[in-house]
Amino acid sequence: MYISRSQFAAAYTHLKENVYSATNSVLILCALDTDSLCAARILTFLMKRDHIPHQLKPVAGYKELERINQTIVKDDAELRFVICLGLGGLVEISEHLSLKRPGGDHDVECWVVDGRRPWNLYNVYSNGPEGVDPAETGGKVTGGKHGVGKGLGGVKCFDDGDIEEEMSPERDAFKALMEMPEADSDDSDSDEDDEDDDEDEANEERASEDGDADGGVKLLQPGNNRKRKSSEDLEDETDDDVASNRSRRPRRDGKSSSGTSTPILHKHTLLSTASARPIASSPPPLNAVSGLSSPSQSQILPAAVPPPQLSAKVLRKKLRRLRRTNERVLGKYYMQGTWYGEPISNIMYSMASDLAREDNDLLWLSIVGVCSGELYGRKIGPGAPRQGGGGYGAETRERQIHGLLEDEVRRLNPPELNAPNSGSVNGTAFTSLQTTARSPSDTAIRLSPEYQFMLIRHWSLYDSMLHSAYLGTKLHIWSETGKKRLHKLLAKMGFSLAQCKQNYTHMDMDLKRSLKEKLEALAPYYHIEDVVKQGFVRCWGWRGCLSAADVGYVIGGILEVGAKAPRRSGYTTSEPPAELTEVQGRAAAEKESEEWVRNFWDAYDALDKIEALKAALPTAMDLHRAILRTGTTLIEKRLIKPLRAFRLAVVKEGPDLAIFTHPNALSKLGLWISEAVIAQETERSKRHLPLVIACLNERRGVYVVVGTALGAQAANTARATERRKKREEREERRRRRELEGEDGEEGESDEESDSDGEGEEEEVDVSKSARNRFGIAFQEVAAETQARIRIDSFEATAIEVRKEDLSGFLEGLSMKSVMG
Repeated sequence: MYISRSQFAAAYTHLKENVYSATNSVLILCALDTDSLCAARILTFLMKRDHIPHQLKPVAGYKELERINQTIVKDDAELRFVICLGLGGLVEISEHLSLKRPGGDHDVECWVVDGRRPWNLYNVYSNGPEGVDPAETGGKVTGGKHGVGKGLGGVKCFDDGDIEEEMSPERDAFKALMEMPEADSDDSDSDEDDEDDDEDEANEERASEDGDADGGVKLLQPGNNRKRKSSEDLEDETDDDVASNRSRRPRRDGKSSSGTSTPILHKHTLLSTASARPIASSPPPLNAVSGLSSPSQSQILPAAVPPPQLSAKVLRKKLRRLRRTNERVLGKYYMQGTWYGEPISNIMYSMASDLAREDNDLLWLSIVGVCSGELYGRKIGPGAPRQGGGGYGAETRERQIHGLLEDEVRRLNPPELNAPNSGSVNGTAFTSLQTTARSPSDTAIRLSPEYQFMLIRHWSLYDSMLHSAYLGTKLHIWSETGKKRLHKLLAKMGFSLAQCKQNYTHMDMDLKRSLKEKLEALAPYYHIEDVVKQGFVRCWGWRGCLSAADVGYVIGGILEVGAKAPRRSGYTTSEPPAELTEVQGRAAAEKESEEWVRNFWDAYDALDKIEALKAALPTAMDLHRAILRTGTTLIEKRLIKPLRAFRLAVVKEGPDLAIFTHPNALSKLGLWISEAVIAQETERSKRHLPLVIACLNERRGVYVVVGTALGAQAANTARATERRKKREEREERRRRRELEGEDGEEGESDEESDSDGEGEEEEVDVSKSARNRFGIAFQEVAAETQARIRIDSFEATAIEVRKEDLSGFLEGLSMKSVMG
């Protein structure tokens, strides 16, 4: 089931009234990414303020989730709530957590707050509390003291607007499949008989057309998805019988399903487990007739001919056709790939705001969580703004969320009159970046136009531009020609290399004031028109000043490589590591997970400590130096190979090999390479392709594989631009014809061709171009090949493949469709 945005505050009040005040009855499970970390900080702040005992557990993957379930969730009789932050949205979470308490006074209630899409529909439209049928409310929680359900139990997903505003077809199809009767799978029911029996079915349908008006058998129509009962059954059936029938509905349990069951939903669901529970179908009773709802309908005309009954074969065929129709709706939803909704840190801040608990600290955490997603390419899915999300007047959903954050900054931090360096927000001219606070007690958050250069306040201007993924890939910084282009850009701006290579805070003030104006003047020549964008900056008195992007870089560096300097590979090419046994491989994986959990706690503590953030700045810088070194090596040595459906890059050796064994660090490298390749392809008018990047984990003998869809997004954007140009050309031709008064067959044929072109344009949904299909392709290859693959990450597009099986896996992957 799901909780709408308007119910967030009521859900927290429901939690507060149902927890134990003396014992720990709330368990928070948090994924290891910056957005989830910020959401956890916001939620724990609210619980500490309300004196709610809770436990926070970082979770590295699904294996760790199962271990937590066995050691904490399963046997804790006092546990009442499990809150999943950044995990659980792609899978049926009740299969991974033991939420039922047989014989107890309550079940465990699970909240799923996850920005990854698509939703697992069992979480959204099923798995309700005991005695609650989600189909009656369309999956939305209702009832109870606070309107979020009676009692405890069930799975409840926090909806950012996707479920209520966009998923009506999926809701109806899921409900129809859940309520569909069972069907026997004998030889007569096979799909091979469908074409042979079409003629018989058509004849019987024509014979029963008149009978349908008086009440023939109608199975599972969109507005009435339940099996029709005879009039006698309807008269004799009591409320108790209805309840007992609902309780006897076949459960979606693999243990109780027979060999005749047909999997319907889970065959498309991302990361479905072996225990995926199917839904079975069976034919309706042969003597079933529709119920008569009124006395006038029950009167039989003397001359009326009784309507002919459809044969069992035709009924089964109708049932199979309707089932396939609903399956296609769900399959289309799942097969879109993966994308991202609203960052969950912003969802948690919305809940705090509804509770009137918002302040600068929570707002800053929300801003950092939203900005950090852009560093990993996890941009908010394109589309129209949500109706219940505020921010009226925004054109896109991303602009809506950023606009709301900007409004909150202005509300909680009113701008001072005649304040210097106030940026272009209130009409004041933007001069230079704010690098120091205005007073020792200044902790305000301010809107500030920011350059798309990383860590510019704490690095030199030259290094910041050199390691920027945005600017570096535009200038082809991996080559000597690209570096000369950067030098030429600085020379045209009148900036000497001596000035640019010293720390930004020590640069000449006149140069810093003129930087924005000169960059914007030269931007069209270097295709960097978006080099300056709106950002957020916060100061901690005289101790330091950081932008939200700076904090995102630092926290990401801590999570991926640790608070200390990045670790280097412990092996050389002349001394390859010995082959690991299965036991040694599991031990190495557990050790790696423990390292990531330690990094999580270091990052958790650093979020509100400016000194810890400043101390970790060298870590973030070293990480991006490694990205530039490795990416340059792959491009210069032509190690990025074009395959049929994607481009492939494999990192097998080098001093920075161990850094990229973390999926998030490898994702950053993949995005840098993708942007570089897209810049080359654009200049040469080549076809854009997505990228698969693999890195060898020497300690475990596996390859970490990540698929990025940036190339597919660029290809879709290019196609959309081409279609827009063609549409403008057609409009121009129409205007010319109107002016010249052109008539006749030629003009009519042109208009017909124009209308045909418009129809073709409508078939392409550009709003779905940001979706990544590699998660689906990875699972298909895993099912079709003998490659040993481990899907443990909460990111569906990151997997592990045994070193010996990589070539076979890539061969199978190259035959899959990953362009959407």
